[in-house]
Amino acid sequence: MGREVDSYKDRLSEFPRSPGVYLMRDARGQVIYVGKAKDLRARLSSYFRGKGDQRPLVRYLLKDLDKVEVMVTGTEKEALILENNLIKKHRPRYNVRFRDDKDYLHIRIDTTHAFPRLSVARRPPKDGALYFGPYASAHAARQTMRLLQRHMGLRTCKDSQLKQAKRTCLNQQMGRCAGVCRGAVSQEEYSLRVQEAVMFLQGRSRELINYLEGRMRKASEELRFEEAARLRDQIREVERTIEAQRVDRPLGGDQDVVGLHRVGLEGSVAVLRIKGGKLWERLSFPISPTPLEDGEVLASFLQQFYGEGRLPPPRILVPVFLGEHLRILEEWLGELSGSRVKIRRPLRGEGKGLLQMAQENARLVPRQSHGWAETARELVRSLGLRRPPRVIDAFDISNLGGQDAVGSAVRFVEGVPEPSMYRSYGIKGTFQPDDYAMMYEVIRRHLVRKREEGALPDLIMVDGGKGQMGVALGVLEDLGIWDLDVIAIAKAKPGEGKGDMGVDRIFVPGRKDPVPIVGTAAPLRLLQQLRDEAHRFAVARHRKRRSHARLHSPLENIPGVGPVRRKALLRHLGSLKRVSEATEGELAQVPGIPKKTARLIYEALHGGKGLPEKPGGDGGG
Repeated sequence: MGREVDSYKDRLSEFPRSPGVYLMRDARGQVIYVGKAKDLRARLSSYFRGKGDQRPLVRYLLKDLDKVEVMVTGTEKEALILENNLIKKHRPRYNVRFRDDKDYLHIRIDTTHAFPRLSVARRPPKDGALYFGPYASAHAARQTMRLLQRHMGLRTCKDSQLKQAKRTCLNQQMGRCAGVCRGAVSQEEYSLRVQEAVMFLQGRSRELINYLEGRMRKASEELRFEEAARLRDQIREVERTIEAQRVDRPLGGDQDVVGLHRVGLEGSVAVLRIKGGKLWERLSFPISPTPLEDGEVLASFLQQFYGEGRLPPPRILVPVFLGEHLRILEEWLGELSGSRVKIRRPLRGEGKGLLQMAQENARLVPRQSHGWAETARELVRSLGLRRPPRVIDAFDISNLGGQDAVGSAVRFVEGVPEPSMYRSYGIKGTFQPDDYAMMYEVIRRHLVRKREEGALPDLIMVDGGKGQMGVALGVLEDLGIWDLDVIAIAKAKPGEGKGDMGVDRIFVPGRKDPVPIVGTAAPLRLLQQLRDEAHRFAVARHRKRRSHARLHSPLENIPGVGPVRRKALLRHLGSLKRVSEATEGELAQVPGIPKKTARLIYEALHGGKGLPEKPGGDGGG
């Protein structure tokens, strides 16, 4: 890559002297690093001129660099936000990546509804709801949910269930719901309960208890003794729960304490979340291997940690100096929280003691990346791959006689599933059960898409034998992609012994017989997991497509019944089954359905037999 680096030395004057983001790509077009800068020209100059930047990261980057792209922004803060979004999108090899969304649950309160619902979520979207967490275990999240149900009476039923409820639900009978479906609680009273839940989840314990005590006194004065008793029990439960979740020693005000532990390129982060002076919870995050220095690792962590909907506290303690990142991070975090946020590195006193506690917690986090590194090396040795496959895409096809065929592409990054990168493809090019043609179409469409995104995998795996592998190799040849590894996995033939390969055979190009994976069982288990996940995803999408076709085709084929009328029918009658069972008169009562159209619908759904009306029907028009 020396020639490319020299060319950039001569072109530095072309880069703007303004804030922005720069993307570095390798020869395959993949984004390998995303960075931000107050002055793009000055920052990129430090990479390409002499000994301007001595960070270990630069040595790795220049070795793989082929192309640099820049995106200009109006301010440094905009650059920070854009950098975070691009890291999430491209998952570059040399940026810091944390996997917490799939490991931790959030509690969700849908405040957009008149009677907000309580639920859990793993990947909080920006949908107007309130999210609290993350909780370090599903048990902790669901235990908190049960407390909120038992003492605040918030509903957990879905909106559709609430709308169709015809009798008292089990949760209300057990005292776990205020009885919204039966009108047992007013919207005003329910809103007060939601307010209590929010205060509890935000850690405002003393404020919550004072609030509940005030309501209890008022209920007692108004002779509402049953309500007063409920509030009394709620106060006691909140006090017990808070004491069980916290340590006794006061630790100052609301703050997050971040610990970092590094061993070579690997490491881990621990966060101690302190609310009201008490330790509320501890979160831990393994770090993907990265040559970034400690300050850059923590700056990237803070962007990702608070960029997922978490509310920053007024004070964040960190163990290393953040340098040029400090000011813009404080400004951005302040906007997220609505008040000033300070990031400090304490050198003495209680703050230093808290940091030492966080550092020790970070040291105890299992480093998961080592196991992956060994698995990747074993795959290279056993299968003769060009490079350790950090990103693997696996393909499968699901169809029933060629009908509604769906192809799946699932992605694992460093041995971990990345559901956000899964893709499904409805087969377009063939209507016959031709597995090879369908596999070719899916792989080609997927790789064209990933090449445009600069996100090609390191290895692709197809479910099948040599034939399917040959299809994948043909796609690569047609697309001019020459540096991507291909393998196939297939079940053993009847009568074959299990041996070292379990019940699966692995095929690689240029070898007649299947390749046994020697050494540990982890590489084979990984490939089996990939195959099974691709199959599961393909089958799920195929079933959904068939179900969608069955659901809509009877109505879609009726003249004069478009999307608006189909939606009105399903909303008014509740299901396609109810629509098919309805009389002409019942169909004509649906808003927006004239009598003439009701007759057409009835005849279409009953084969034009003109079945007699149920008693009481108006006969339609």
